[in-house]
Amino acid sequence: MTKTILHVDINSYFATVLQQENPHLRGKPIGVIKAEGRTCLIAVSKEAKLRGIQTGSRLHEVMKLCPEIVAVPASFERYLDATQRLKKVFTQISPDVFIYSLDEAFIDITDCQKYLYPTILTAAEKVQALIKAELGEWITCNVGISHNRLLSKMASEIAPKGGVLRIDDTNKDAILAEVSFKDVCGVGYRLEKKLAALGIQHPYEIRLADPDELRRVFGPFWSQELLKIAYGEESHLLHQVDHPPEHMKSVSRSITGYHLYDDEAAIKRILYNLIEEVTYKVRRMELAGRYVWLSVSDHDRSWSAHRTLSHHIRHTSELFEVAYQQLYLGWQRQFKVIRFAVGLGLLSRERQVPRPLFGRQDKLDKVARAMDSISNDYGLFTLRSGLLLNQEVIRPEVTGFLGDRQYYGL
Repeated sequence: MTKTILHVDINSYFATVLQQENPHLRGKPIGVIKAEGRTCLIAVSKEAKLRGIQTGSRLHEVMKLCPEIVAVPASFERYLDATQRLKKVFTQISPDVFIYSLDEAFIDITDCQKYLYPTILTAAEKVQALIKAELGEWITCNVGISHNRLLSKMASEIAPKGGVLRIDDTNKDAILAEVSFKDVCGVGYRLEKKLAALGIQHPYEIRLADPDELRRVFGPFWSQELLKIAYGEESHLLHQVDHPPEHMKSVSRSITGYHLYDDEAAIKRILYNLIEEVTYKVRRMELAGRYVWLSVSDHDRSWSAHRTLSHHIRHTSELFEVAYQQLYLGWQRQFKVIRFAVGLGLLSRERQVPRPLFGRQDKLDKVARAMDSISNDYGLFTLRSGLLLNQEVIRPEVTGFLGDRQYYGL
């Protein structure tokens, strides 16, 4: 049976969710910043895009082009809530749903198409109607339709805003001969640049390239992947959707500060803050890890260190002991720091990890369960260490491509 897959992409998600919530923002050019005081636009509204404003632009530059731009801080909690509500909408269309990112999903309607949807267009229109009913009239989406994920995603990328596009055998080659690589999933900037150097501007043209030259430039793996894309076949990246890992292999958290930090007490607080978020997520997923890594950097330089432990850890005090006390304090800091990152890897199911015969593990577990219970009900950092007392707490953020999708149940 030929598959039928819908790819749903919410238009200007970060901005339209805020516009839906605040009618005074509707119809205005909106630039979404990560937080108050930030100057980089992490998303822009449909109205801003029409004025030539792009994601990644600096606010002071944008204001020259569009003085009426409204800078609004992102609301990651609202975005996550909206995505969780969207998943409920999508499962009304089909039980086979994969949330690809905060604002994108693949819906496989192959098994229910015959009985529920007289035409494929009916399914796409139902998706759009249900989204408006759940999230609001200001929220629009593109729906791409095809027999695999590569082409359905490509269709939604090039469809008119709020529209539906199907790619099938009648138009596939024509679209592959015209679409730009920025609308092709799996082809990033570096690959696009290498392809342009060979005179290749569109996927179809890869078919005409010398196979030996492709292999020389891209290597054995990517030369074959690019040929798949050239013929509209699903790439390895998208094929992995069918083979999700049993559990996350690592959990990490990073942040870029507002300025260069030189005060050791401030650096200690930031690292502790990030470590507490990492271990909370690890415990929520009932995991434990034994690979610890830490990284700090300024604008030009970076330093990192890691350690593989003989035992598994899952508590804030344990990770802080290794990441801060052992790794960070073992480095003679040579520059001020603006970017911080810490992670715990080689994760295993906590129930499968051998427990130490002696030590304070039971006490740590009891304290963590009590604190986690409060955090689950009222939010992380409702209870906090004295290190963070009377300090501005770094709150959890949701990444656009949901590297922590399993933690959020998506």
